[in-house]
Amino acid sequence: MAENTIYMCLSSQVSLDTVDNITIGHIGEIQGDKIYKEGVSEIPLKLNFKRGENKKVLSSLFLVGLIKVYYPDLAVQVVGSPDTVIKIRDKEGSAPGIPGLISLVLVSILLFIGSAMAIMNFHADVDMPTVHQQIFTMLTPGEDKSPLLLQIPYSLGIGLGMLVFFNHLFKKRLSKEPSPLEVEMFLYEENVNKYLRASQRDNRE
Repeated sequence: MAENTIYMCLSSQVSLDTVDNITIGHIGEIQGDKIYKEGVSEIPLKLNFKRGENKKVLSSLFLVGLIKVYYPDLAVQVVGSPDTVIKIRDKEGSAPGIPGLISLVLVSILLFIGSAMAIMNFHADVDMPTVHQQIFTMLTPGEDKSPLLLQIPYSLGIGLGMLVFFNHLFKKRLSKEPSPLEVEMFLYEENVNKYLRASQRDNRE
């Protein structure tokens, strides 16, 4: 006799390209008797996203109720997260269009000016030219108001340092470790998902 219990572990977030033909097996891991495991994994999910909405919280209680419709005598044990966030990925490969290109150019200019101003203000605060002159005087017997021997490698080092810091050269990753920017984006995504879960609980109450 087959064991009438399955264990369901939901992913904290699932990114999908489309909501068509989604099943419970796409959003979590199912363990248990092989017959029930395959059957529950193939149960279809119908998700309706509002216009402009790309995330939706799916509660484990809803999934348990859906499973009970197909298997009334089956016991479902939820392990791990009590709900999951379904995210629809933006379609890639399509042309950004004129507004997208204008936004890209404006954001690039803004970031370039902002970073340049930050570096120049820092150099002005610490009087970097004087520092370079003093270091040049300590390392060499002469004096130079513009010690290019230090300033050129220093300028190149700023660019290389930012490259190592963000761990990317265009689309190529320099190492397997996540960059600080990726970590911050991950934390931001986690906070957004926590907010969505909390909002859904408040709405149910």
